[in-house]
Amino acid sequence: MRRNIGVVFQDFKLLPRRTVAENVALPLEVRAIAEKEIRKKVRGLLRSVGLEHRAEKFPPSLSGGEQQRVAVARALAADPALLLADEPTGNLDPERTLEVMDLLYAANARGTTVVVATHDRTLLERYKKRVVVLERGRLVSDGDSIRRASP
Repeated sequence: MRRNIGVVFQDFKLLPRRTVAENVALPLEVRAIAEKEIRKKVRGLLRSVGLEHRAEKFPPSLSGGEQQRVAVARALAADPALLLADEPTGNLDPERTLEVMDLLYAANARGTTVVVATHDRTLLERYKKRVVVLERGRLVSDGDSIRRASP
């Protein structure tokens, strides 16, 4: 079951002794995908998050925003049925935020169920998807718009 779930952790959970490319490739290796296909997929994902030039670097040498984008690429690598993202844009500038959210939106359009935890109300307005509001662990609102949520 876990192989069908992609996760973007708030604190990245990248493997420090694996390169950026190796971190992104991990979910594909677990599925025994052919090496040639893995390289192609990883290259495309790193290009989509603007990190193709950092493929051979190790996570500790990256900025927080770069690490976050590697985590997003890794979560998308295996085209999961479910993708859980905890503050996936928390360390990103506004331009990169939109790029990452567009990737998640596109994954959703391809059939992946995407659950994003965020405090950024502007993202909720921009993407106009179902919004579930929790306060202190309790459901406050469940609807298709932030407007239906409490302040």
